[in-house]
Amino acid sequence: MPIYEYTCVSCGDRFEKLRPVTRMDDPAPCPACGGDSSRQLSVFAAFSSGSDGEAAAVPGAGGGCGGCGPGGCGCAMTV
Repeated sequence: MPIYEYTCVSCGDRFEKLRPVTRMDDPAPCPACGGDSSRQLSVFAAFSSGSDGEAAAVPGAGGGCGGCGPGGCGCAMTV
């Protein structure tokens, strides 16, 4: 089950909700003030340590759903 990020349009509080994909666009009241919120685009980064101890970004780890293929993205997320 994915975690979605939201921002309250009233107080600006940012919060996350764990919910099924089928409910990603359902209202998510702000836990701080109860106001309306809007779903945000989540951006993920992955890092790996090399043999020299240096951390580097992992190419292609930019937040895809993992179901992407030659025909396009399998998650068809919209914001």
